[in-house]
Amino acid sequence: MKKYFIAVLLLLCACAKQHPADISPEIQTAAAARWQKFTASNTTPAYPPYRLQMSLRFGTADDTRRVTALFWGNGDDKLRMDVMAGVGAVAARILEDGQHFLIYSPNENKAWFYQGATKPLSQMGMPVPFDLKHLANLLNGRYALVFGTTYNDSGGLQNGLMCYTLTDKLGGSLTLNTDGLPVLWRDDRHAASGWTMEIAYNDSTPPLPRRLSLTNDNGKRAIVLIKERENPTIRFTDEQMRLALPENTPLWPLAQYKSQRF
Repeated sequence: MKKYFIAVLLLLCACAKQHPADISPEIQTAAAARWQKFTASNTTPAYPPYRLQMSLRFGTADDTRRVTALFWGNGDDKLRMDVMAGVGAVAARILEDGQHFLIYSPNENKAWFYQGATKPLSQMGMPVPFDLKHLANLLNGRYALVFGTTYNDSGGLQNGLMCYTLTDKLGGSLTLNTDGLPVLWRDDRHAASGWTMEIAYNDSTPPLPRRLSLTNDNGKRAIVLIKERENPTIRFTDEQMRLALPENTPLWPLAQYKSQRF
C-alpha cells in the first residue's frame, strides 16, 4: 500500500505541474505563499549546535546493513560523525569540512581522504545522493539550504499537497504539505537512476524530520531514523570537532575504501 501511495503521488506530481501562465492567479498565489513558508527555514542568521543519535539502514532489497551513528556539529560546515557497527564499537570516524572529507577506521588503523564537490558517502557504501552538509541541513530543518529558494513551475495535488519543479541545488521536484514542509523529493532529472526521498516528521514545534526513506531506480535504498536529538547549550570545542589520527596512520584516497567494512 505504501509503495502504491508513493507511485500515485509521483504520478500526480508529474501530471499536475503546469506552466504559471496556464494556472489561475489564485493557485499561483497559493503556491507562492506555500513556497514562502518553505523558504522561511533559510532565514535564521545563526544555527545552534546539535547532536543526533541515528539508525542507518542501507543497501538493496537482498542485502541491507544496519549501523548506528552519532552526528554532531555547531551549525556550520565542519561536521563529525561516528559510525558504530556494534554496541559501543566504533567502525568509522568521519570528518567533513567543506569539500574536505576524512574517514578513519580504528580497527584497521587506516584513514582515507577525499577533496572535491562529488558526494563521498556513496563511495563508503552509503547510497545517498548528498553529502553530510546536506544531511545536517535537512535533519535540522534548514530545507531551503538543501533544495534551494527558487522554482520553475508548480501544481496542486490531492490532500492539499503542492509540487514544485526546482531550479537549483539538488534539482528535481519537491512536494510540500500545507505547512510548507517537504514530504517528498524526486530527482527526476535522471530517468534511469533517479532518487526518491520521503520525509516523515516528529511532533516537535516546529516539526523536524524523524525519518528519511530513500530509494533509487537501480534498487539501492537507505533509511535514516533519528532516535534522539540533543541541543547543547554551548558549542562543541575545537577538540571535539577534530578527527585526530594516530601517528603513522596510513592515509589512502577514498576511492580505495572498501564499503564492506561497515
